[in-house]
Amino acid sequence: MTFAVLRLKAILDAHARNEHGFGMIELLASMTVMLVGIFAVFAVFQAGIVQIRRASTTTTAAALADAEMERFRAVRYDSIGLANSDIAAADSTYTSESVYMADTAPATTLASAMTASQLTISVISAGGFPSAAPYIVMIDSELILVSDGAGTTTWSVRDATERGYLGTTATAHSAGANVVRIQRVNVTKCGTAPCTTSVPTKTTTGADGRPYRVDTYVTWKQISSSASMTGRLVKLVTVIVRDNAAPYKRWARLTSAFDESTGV
Repeated sequence: MTFAVLRLKAILDAHARNEHGFGMIELLASMTVMLVGIFAVFAVFQAGIVQIRRASTTTTAAALADAEMERFRAVRYDSIGLANSDIAAADSTYTSESVYMADTAPATTLASAMTASQLTISVISAGGFPSAAPYIVMIDSELILVSDGAGTTTWSVRDATERGYLGTTATAHSAGANVVRIQRVNVTKCGTAPCTTSVPTKTTTGADGRPYRVDTYVTWKQISSSASMTGRLVKLVTVIVRDNAAPYKRWARLTSAFDESTGV
């Protein structure tokens, strides 16, 4: 073995027996790597906690929406609705929802006067109104179920039962009277049946002990077949559960149609 090789072996053996620890730079580098790993694990746990909490909130909100819908399934069909006086007092969060109906549009006016028993309605314009019947319009304070003539300026009703619809009174109307489509289901607040105890907005405590805002909408919905054949009107109930502190957060939404013939 040459002298150079022996010298190199001696140097390597000396380094192997050296008991000195890491220097400050090596220590800082190691701690930095370790902290990066710890923060990554912490972030994973934090994200998991957030997702679990959100899932819990969503599940609770869905249960509240279903419970509210069950209350409508438990009452008579003619009691399914909301009082217009309550809806008029609703805040902007409620009225800004897409399912909210203002019952102010579309609108037109009568082209000619009507008698209390007349079964035809002549209007100035049908713009904005449905292209297929049936739908409900209000002239003065009378509700009328339009059964034919949709898409034209001459509408008709099937028989006298569709005048003075939904408990209103059939009366004569003068030319120029306002005609507006009715899309909300208006039911008077309880006193004399049929009536409703439901309200547009309320605060309910969930199973998790937290308060939730429950908004309810009841509108008329025109049903149709796969062949685009229209049928009778049904009541469409939509329940939206929101964060009580921040109502712009929607946690759950549930919609169900109620048909007069089946009650569901």
